[in-house]
Amino acid sequence: MVVMTQGQLEELILAKKPVENADLSVIDWSDLPDGALHARHCAFRDAHLTDAELAGAKFENCTFERAWFGGANFTDATFSNCSFFDAETRQGCDFSRADFEGATFENCNLATAKFGLASLFDTTFKHCKAAGADFEDARFAKASGRVAVSRVRFIGTQLDMSNFRQARLEDCVFSECSLRQADLRQTTLSSADMRGSDLSEANLNGAILDNTDLREATLLGLDVTGLTSFEGVRVSADQLTDLVRPLGIRVFPRAR
Repeated sequence: MVVMTQGQLEELILAKKPVENADLSVIDWSDLPDGALHARHCAFRDAHLTDAELAGAKFENCTFERAWFGGANFTDATFSNCSFFDAETRQGCDFSRADFEGATFENCNLATAKFGLASLFDTTFKHCKAAGADFEDARFAKASGRVAVSRVRFIGTQLDMSNFRQARLEDCVFSECSLRQADLRQTTLSSADMRGSDLSEANLNGAILDNTDLREATLLGLDVTGLTSFEGVRVSADQLTDLVRPLGIRVFPRAR
């Protein structure tokens, strides 16, 4: 993989040619000519993408290792099968309407990042921090015949106070995640696997939890009175008392 210079990259952008198999770690992303970037199999190790204007850019099979995205604009960008390791969006980053199909985020700090209307089919978030991230109206599934299929996985990810309002999260996996005070209003969580996650004080008003697996999840302060539907939801026996208390239902031990 060849280290690309600033001049070489600018020439390719102006010529509207793709950048392939290049190391783009030394590029100054704050001063690029107008024109959509198209990168294939490129490395962005330790790249400083702070405040970069890369709306509509296309990235295919690229690696973003220890990259900084604070304040960057990636609206309408495509990140097909890209990998993000130890990346930072500490000052917020706009990924609105971006496409992350097949992407992986591992050990990333995605706090306050904007994923509104983004496409996240087959995306994995592993051991990330995404407190305050905005996933409103994000698309986590796509049609396969007549069925919406999702393969999104959140594993050990911190999502406290994040916004998933109106997101469709059918069949998504939230394994041992923290969703404390998360905004899940009008969210579809049908058949989602949320075992072992912390949903304390999450807002589920208008949400659909049909066949959702909540076993071993922390449900402290969770108000289910505003749920649209929760048919077939699975909970552990010791969760039942806390879950139905807002409904005015009292659970007693089985008479012997």
